Amino acid sequence: MKILALSLSVIGAFSIQTFSVNALAKEQALVKKSDAPHYSLRKYAHVQTFYDLTAEEAVKIGLKDNVPPAAILAIAGWESGYGQGYVAQITGNIMSLGARKGEAELPPLTLPRNRATNQIMIDIDKAKRMPKDEVVWQKRPPSLKKDYRPKPYAGTANNLLYFRNHPHALKLAYADVMRDFSSSWISDKSKVPVFLKAAENMDKLVKRDGKTALLSCQVAKDFVKSIGGQPRSFNTRPAWITHVNKVMDNAGLCALTQDVYKGESFKLAWLR
Repeated sequence: MKILALSLSVIGAFSIQTFSVNALAKEQALVKKSDAPHYSLRKYAHVQTFYDLTAEEAVKIGLKDNVPPAAILAIAGWESGYGQGYVAQITGNIMSLGARKGEAELPPLTLPRNRATNQIMIDIDKAKRMPKDEVVWQKRPPSLKKDYRPKPYAGTANNLLYFRNHPHALKLAYADVMRDFSSSWISDKSKVPVFLKAAENMDKLVKRDGKTALLSCQVAKDFVKSIGGQPRSFNTRPAWITHVNKVMDNAGLCALTQDVYKGESFKLAWLR
């Protein structure tokens, strides 16, 4: 089994904390007594839609592979703009996973940008029907990101609207991305030292404290810190850690994954 690990410091030695069932219960109680009904990101429809497509699968995948589910969801939300980024819309790649040898990657594309909204559009035909002064065409560089569209579209400029027209396939692609992240990128067989160390340490954590340790917000945030903000990490910028943690807090992802784990539906958990 692919196991994730936790490194609490960018340069320091790892120290595993104990997260018992009682400790998790206390953390949940604190969340419920806080400003839980007022998570600022939950008022946005596109954020709700994104996590409706990903939350339950993230809990299943995270618990199977020993990855904090809230961390998976927070990284996916930040990296993809909650599924609204043009790379995520086209490829389904919500975690910005780079294409490895033999994998299809999104090629350079010339895409329109809506002047009014400043957003990149992937509906080429719609852009061509708009007044010329409302659209700016820009050549995008190679994304180097894995394209999760099926053959023959993956790795091509064809059928950019595939996932928009196949919502069921989009949900499956999101799950594939999260599965790749948790079982391949962050793995006890990884050749990236940061990821390998995370795998080894999280193995110890889960072995000692059980799967419920993965639902702790502290574990999730420490995990994010362990794989970012340093050379050869998931994202080398220290600010990335702050951004991802803000997503985790402002979308209430720790409480969400805890509720989903307990069997609550996404809708009820989100509307708390």
